Amino acid sequence: MSLKITSVVKLDFEIISHKTINSTNLYAYDLGKLGKRNKIVVSEIQPHGKGRLDRSWFSSKGGLYFSVLMDIKDVGKIEKINFLGSLSVVETLKEFSDVEFGIKWPNDVLFKNKKICGILTELNVIYGYLVLGIGININNEIDSKIKEIGTSLKEIENLEFNVDLILKKFIEVFIKNLKLDDELILESYKKYSKTMFKDVNLITLEKTVTGKVVDISYNGIHIDTGNYVEIFNVGDCVHLR
Repeated sequence: MSLKITSVVKLDFEIISHKTINSTNLYAYDLGKLGKRNKIVVSEIQPHGKGRLDRSWFSSKGGLYFSVLMDIKDVGKIEKINFLGSLSVVETLKEFSDVEFGIKWPNDVLFKNKKICGILTELNVIYGYLVLGIGININNEIDSKIKEIGTSLKEIENLEFNVDLILKKFIEVFIKNLKLDDELILESYKKYSKTMFKDVNLITLEKTVTGKVVDISYNGIHIDTGNYVEIFNVGDCVHLR
């Protein structure tokens, strides 16, 4: 399908819009190798949407699926990009709904323990760029396979939403948050965290750790196992009820 540029917004973010594309992250990643920066790749449908830990992301029509391509130096502290992304999603959704959204470490956005947004960040340190991929369930039907763990804004509010308007609001919020002090970003993120002080299982490639989350920092998630506190910067976090 031919590429269509729909608009240019603040800070020279250029929106590249598709009806269908296999993965906005893959497309943006390839653009990065060509030296492109400050692009937002959007697709109405993603047949092969990517999630964290090599999972698939169901990307049917009605959702908001996009990837932000940026120069690494424009972000500053690399560790904060997941915090920036999920915080900006929560603050955006709050503009369209009065319900309580939260964040499960590192960057899943939840409503009542059901996932409404997933985020995948990919870095290319050789070429000096990053891709922040975001999928938000807006008007799309939730696949029956994940109905118990997923939800959408339409399902929550029983209303249809303007997806383009939500993207526009996200960009405004994201740009605002990019200018914040690192510690303020972390503080704001922790305010919405549903993982802080939770009992969790953290599953890594090497082991599974069970304990209580006592802090979240740019170094990772701090888990008190009962004997000592361990810090992890990657892993699959499961809340224990």
